[in-house]
Amino acid sequence: MNAFVARTQPLKMIIGIIIALIFVAVGVWMTGILDKPVTSAPVDDLIIHPLPQSPSRYPDWLIKTGGWVSIVFFGGVALVGAKRITSPSEHLRIDRMGVLVPSYTEHPIPWDQIEHIGTWSHRGQKALVIKLCDPSRYPRAPWKRMFDSMNSGLSGGEIGLSMLGTDRTLDQALDAVEKFRPKS
Repeated sequence: MNAFVARTQPLKMIIGIIIALIFVAVGVWMTGILDKPVTSAPVDDLIIHPLPQSPSRYPDWLIKTGGWVSIVFFGGVALVGAKRITSPSEHLRIDRMGVLVPSYTEHPIPWDQIEHIGTWSHRGQKALVIKLCDPSRYPRAPWKRMFDSMNSGLSGGEIGLSMLGTDRTLDQALDAVEKFRPKS
């Protein structure tokens, strides 16, 4: 039996990166980073110039903060997408030995260490969720552990995988789980 392998699709990732970069550009526009500096009126000019009125109904500080949030968040999304394109293309592997999630661990997770595999859905987006019997067996960086605990609180499992950007679907992954999982 051949293993189930979901690989990253570079074209889908490039489209995602382009969309993220568009949001970064909107954030740059919102912050006004590229605007020309405002010059003051000459000192010998006795005409009183009124302050320019902002065309927005929102305060400038809110718009600038939103712009910076957009730059940081979507810039990070673009960097993660670029990393996924340049990293090994395997996103998920399921075979008779277990499940390999390269973003979580370098080694396959044996079937006897997996408590449950299911799905989690939020606003129409579905993800594959893997609950481990003993997550401490898989060493992770402290900041990754923080995200793992948040993921566990939201979805009920330590590993959450979206199949977006891959050449396989969530239903195909669930079929592979049923095919390769040892029958009790």
